[in-house]
Amino acid sequence: MKKKITSIGFVVKHYHPDASRLALEIGKYLLTEGLKLVFAKETTKLAKSFKKTSKQVMIVEKSKMGDHADLILVFGGDGTYLSIARLIDKSVPVAGINMGKLGFLTEIKQNEVYDLLHRILVKGELFISERTVLEVELKRKNKILFSGPVVNDVVISKGAIARIIGLQVAVNGYWVNHVRADGLIVSTPTGSTAYSLAAGGPIVEPSLGALVITPICPHSLSNRPLVLADDSEIQIRLDQRPGHVILSLDGQDVVDMLEDDIVVIRKSKKEKLRTISSPTRDYFSLLREKLSFGRL
Repeated sequence: MKKKITSIGFVVKHYHPDASRLALEIGKYLLTEGLKLVFAKETTKLAKSFKKTSKQVMIVEKSKMGDHADLILVFGGDGTYLSIARLIDKSVPVAGINMGKLGFLTEIKQNEVYDLLHRILVKGELFISERTVLEVELKRKNKILFSGPVVNDVVISKGAIARIIGLQVAVNGYWVNHVRADGLIVSTPTGSTAYSLAAGGPIVEPSLGALVITPICPHSLSNRPLVLADDSEIQIRLDQRPGHVILSLDGQDVVDMLEDDIVVIRKSKKEKLRTISSPTRDYFSLLREKLSFGRL
């Protein structure tokens, strides 16, 4: 039996008037329908617009939204979506309303929001797509220096003026190869249409249990993208660092790397991300619409 939705979370892109306007409009509508609203702390100013109904409005840290909301609405682009999706550790569905340009994760169009909410709240229709989430550790001298979640991709890359870097790659304890390149991307199926695709990686259907390792501008033409099972543990050691090298998680967390640092990537033990898909378009429609997939 599906849990009845009684509270809805709001995450709104900073300094985006149209996103704030639509969120305000949707919030007023939901309050008249008797639902409670949960706002991320970053949107306190918007939350205070509901002064007369303050008992039905809550403001919490973004990382705690999954504890208080049954559904989370994101008004913004894919970056805004990732900022909350990677923090959710419970099976709370997240719907992205596209206020940007491309919007692969925020696939709900602005004119579809009311229909989507009607389908969810009245008809009980949840268009759920479950997505793999990764957990990443940066180790230095056998100590965990940094860790974090990943929805899209893990990127190890050289700085702006650095030379080619060297990376030793192992999977499940087995040595795979030595990569000399501008960097390396490990992406989930969700992230396969992002940086990995631009670097020559394959498009992977989101429901597949897979990971993709894609080199960035490799020195050797024989270094090609590699697709693995998503229960694989990947270890990448930085063994040649001629200059500045960084580790980036979903473009949200960025950490400097030193020579002999090791990045460990594995599937998260937490529940999968439950993203709300568009009720009017399938994944292949999105590829054609967003990426002009297959266009002659």
